[in-house]
Amino acid sequence: MIRFVFGLFLLLALVACSNSESVFDSEQTRPGIANIMLLSSINGIGDNSYNDQILAGLFRFYEDRGVPFRLVQPESMNEADSLVQAWLKENVDTDSSLLILASSAYAGLAQKLDIRFSGDGNKVLLFEADSAGFPQDVYSFLIDRYGASYLSGAILGVGTAAVLAAAPGFETLETSIEGFRAGYEAHKKENDSVAVYYVSEKEGDESAFNDVESAYMATYTLIFSNFFGETHDLAIFPLLGGAIKGARRAVIDAPMGSFVIGMDVDQSEVLPKVPFSLTVDIKGIVVRYLQDWRSGHDWPRYRSFGLDDGGAAIVFNKEFDAIVETYEARYKKYYDEAVREEARHAKK
Repeated sequence: MIRFVFGLFLLLALVACSNSESVFDSEQTRPGIANIMLLSSINGIGDNSYNDQILAGLFRFYEDRGVPFRLVQPESMNEADSLVQAWLKENVDTDSSLLILASSAYAGLAQKLDIRFSGDGNKVLLFEADSAGFPQDVYSFLIDRYGASYLSGAILGVGTAAVLAAAPGFETLETSIEGFRAGYEAHKKENDSVAVYYVSEKEGDESAFNDVESAYMATYTLIFSNFFGETHDLAIFPLLGGAIKGARRAVIDAPMGSFVIGMDVDQSEVLPKVPFSLTVDIKGIVVRYLQDWRSGHDWPRYRSFGLDDGGAAIVFNKEFDAIVETYEARYKKYYDEAVREEARHAKK
């Protein structure tokens, strides 16, 4: 089942529709009329995190410019593929339409796009892709989390830490894991190492990013097993996408001292056991791209954002407990180093 959000009315309304129905309003798909279609990640909206911030950016742009947008939330990759092909066909005669592919999972769809089947002047923007090697009029950007992950590992080097990721085989996740491990190993106080656990052991398993219940069980099991180990307090660095909702619930339910790091947005308000969050400015990046688009400014084929330019950041929860002061001191001590390490890693 496909679900839509119509930004034209500034309503977050999810409307059921069959695959055979048109997803476009003919009044909005005419030459000279700007319009946007956002293809969200599968079942991603409502995560109180990355996907909701994308939507917030679109609402902000609508308020500023009045450009109508439409959110389509597929429930499978086949559905996503059908929607992309429908967009191409429906926009053959338009010249001001924008398709946003809001997940790195759609890189395969973007690779096989032939934008020439769409009208001149239309564009496609792909999120979280690390290469400019896409067809004409397909643009991409990446939020490089290596530096912020390195800094997170350095901050947490005072104790025991583990990474819980959705599944192996995703380059963006592996970059974060590599950065976190490097920062932790460089500045750990004990003879510990960072263990990496996966919700799904299946390589490239996209469904793991939305498997809230499996993420809950993996987090709870990790906390419980650690409680009977050498230390009771485990810092969990979660790379779970929308499945982080399960990890948050497990930390609340588990009667132990372990905690998770917030991811993508400041999550201290939704979860008390968060000493800091690794945030990304996806809302600001969305608004920046859209403002440039409507102002007629050319986009680079590919762009990277990171720790140095505010694309990624660390936000502390001062209500957590006294150890936050230690974390903040280590943040100040290792920030410049993390920026340098991110730049070094990007040149590989």
